[in-house]
Amino acid sequence: MGGHPVFQLVSVGIGVSEKALLSGVNLTIDQGDSFVLVGPSGGGKSSLLKLLLGGFHLQAGEFFFMGRPVCQDSIKHLRSSIAYIPQQAPSGGESVADYLSRPFSWKAWSDRPFRNSDVEYWFQRLDLSIELLSSSLNQLSGGQRQRLSMVRGLMTGRKILVADEPTSALDDESCCNVTDLLLGGDYTVVSASHDPRWITGCQHSILVRDSGVSVVDSPIRGVMKP
Repeated sequence: MGGHPVFQLVSVGIGVSEKALLSGVNLTIDQGDSFVLVGPSGGGKSSLLKLLLGGFHLQAGEFFFMGRPVCQDSIKHLRSSIAYIPQQAPSGGESVADYLSRPFSWKAWSDRPFRNSDVEYWFQRLDLSIELLSSSLNQLSGGQRQRLSMVRGLMTGRKILVADEPTSALDDESCCNVTDLLLGGDYTVVSASHDPRWITGCQHSILVRDSGVSVVDSPIRGVMKP
């Protein structure tokens, strides 16, 4: 870790009603780092991703983003700085072109134009045919929708990525292309994954289970199963 801190969690605890989802979390993620959350389902991975996206109020501890405490006054800056990459784009009747252009109608990105040249660039980088633009989302394969969700996040120019199972539907060639692109140091990446191909490409693994986290040098055997 050599860059400036992007996320800092100090003795953080979050929960719903009386149930603790995470407690005593201490974590620093620097600029250019790539972290992957591993562990059993229900252990808290999704809760930690949601926390980093500003989706939880703290019950304990402190949460800093880019050196500033995350609070009501700063949450908008956090959310506009992070590209969330879901497991894949939703399936439905919406066209690919409309799905990609929709974020640029949001207030946070209304000053950034939607450019077809950007679409062409990212489609080429992620090996997607430009002819897909006229297709509806429900005509795409799972792997195509997964890469499409990446295109939408990357087109906004954000360099901090939070990703949920980003390679689960990809074949080996597409997975290699994605890991080279996203984990090459140009982005700060925090993800959750059960995919060994993605996990081994990340710099650091975070074991999340029993409401706690610990940073490990390599995935721990037996905790990657869903």
